[in-house]
Order: sequence, then structure tokens, then C-alpha cells
Amino acid sequence: MSAAALKRIEECLAQLSEQQSEICARLERLEGELGARPKTADPSELLGFLDGFRAAEALGEASLGAWIDVCDCDPLRGGLRTVQQREGMHARLLEARLKELGGSPTIEIPQDRYDETMQAVGTRDRSDLEKLQEFAARFPDPDAAVQPILAMAARADDETRTLLCTIAQDERSTLVFLGELCAELSAA
Repeated sequence: MSAAALKRIEECLAQLSEQQSEICARLERLEGELGARPKTADPSELLGFLDGFRAAEALGEASLGAWIDVCDCDPLRGGLRTVQQREGMHARLLEARLKELGGSPTIEIPQDRYDETMQAVGTRDRSDLEKLQEFAARFPDPDAAVQPILAMAARADDETRTLLCTIAQDERSTLVFLGELCAELSAA
């Protein structure tokens, strides 16, 4: 591995650490502003959220695999591999927590949405940059994108709250990475 690649990894790790601290500080500020924690989520609402999130993360893992298979951009492919592993881990953690809370995985991504997603990223008809630009355009604000996760976390039991907050950190990290890489590749 080149010195430049190692430096980029070290910079990314430092950024992740800063982002994690910022998210935790923001969550503490929000909790302080609200006084007591928000009303606890209804158990069926929490289970539904966990199950839907699990299904989406599983689709993310599968679709990233399809993109990796056709990806021609080395830096992007390396990042996609990391993100794919995290998406799969998130799906498994969410499923385990769902079961611990007495639920079971029932939500399935509709076949047409699954097929559309897989085709969109698993094709060679569009460049990696085009796919990346489309993704970055869908999620221009990483903080706003993870807000629904953090909102549910604030209403969940302590273990689920922490699980969701750490997953939100990963999701934000993914969005920042892909957005920055998109800008870098677009400028090249």
C-alpha cells in the first residue's frame, strides 16, 4: 500500500473520530434542549422501524455487491467493499435486536424495487461516476439523512438507542465518503 493511500486512510479515520464526537455532542445537546427524553416509541413502532431498516440494509449489502462486480474505479471499489460489509453487519445487528425485543423479520423489499436497485448499480451501461453522482444527489446532507435514525434512537431503550446511534455514525461516514469521492472524481 502506498504512503498516499495510508495517509488517506489515516485522514479518514481521524475524520470519523471527529464525526462520532460531533454526533454524540449533538445528541446530548438535543436531549438537553428537550429536557426529558422524548416519549418512548411504541413497541410495534420500534419493531417495525428495526425490521424496515434491516431490510433496507440487506438490500444495500446486495446492491453494493452488484456495483462492486462492475466497478472500474479502484478507489471507489475499495470504499464500496467497506460500505458493503458495514451494511451487512447492520442488517444482522438489527435483526438480532429485533428478535431480542420479541419481533421477527417480516418486511421484504418488493421484488420490483429490488430488481430496479440491482439494475441501477449492477449495470455497465452507466459509469461509476454517474452512479456516484446520482447517489450523492440523493443524499446531499449526511446529517439530514441520518436524522430519522437518530430520532428513533432518542425514543428507544438504551441498548437499541446505542445500536442505532452507532449505525447512524456509520451511515453518515458512508455518505461523507461517497460525497467527497464524488466531488474528487468529478473535478478530475
